[in-house]
Amino acid sequence: MEKQTSKTKAAEALELLEQAWAYYTPEPAPVSGAREPELFEYANAA
Repeated sequence: MEKQTSKTKAAEALELLEQAWAYYTPEPAPVSGAREPELFEYANAA
């Protein structure tokens, strides 16, 4: 009886996850015109 309950909870959780994923829209990656200097460039500038 305990296994059946845990399977039911897992199925409900999976269903909720699928519903949430349907509304997920990833944020666009930030595009920056200026790049950050590499660490060795900081050392050479000093």
